[in-house]
Amino acid sequence: MQVYDWNVMQPEAVTELYRRTVAQGEKMSVARLEVTKGSSTRSHCHENEEVIILLKGCWRFHFVTGDVMLRPNQMLTITPGVEHSSEVLEDVVAIDVCSPTREDWLTGADHTLHNDPDQCLWGV
Repeated sequence: MQVYDWNVMQPEAVTELYRRTVAQGEKMSVARLEVTKGSSTRSHCHENEEVIILLKGCWRFHFVTGDVMLRPNQMLTITPGVEHSSEVLEDVVAIDVCSPTREDWLTGADHTLHNDPDQCLWGV
């Protein structure tokens, strides 16, 4: 058993616009995201099932099948292997749950999604 307190944990500044505080379980990762309007996620897919619960703001996700707009108290599930990207339209606070655990969050291997060689800011 592990207790995490996001009131005292320091978020990781993934970019200037994207902050993430992560709690890791045995088979899942849970993150509290604080993302500023204008942040984007480059198109990607991963082996993790992902659930995003929007608490504040407006976040648009792009899929091959069409766009999905999330507003407060809405939840999006993304199946493993599904390509997606996103853009934050209003400052966002969200909970992101992934299974299995997101090892790339711990190792920083996901940072290629957060930084563009053209100096654009990206987030996941």
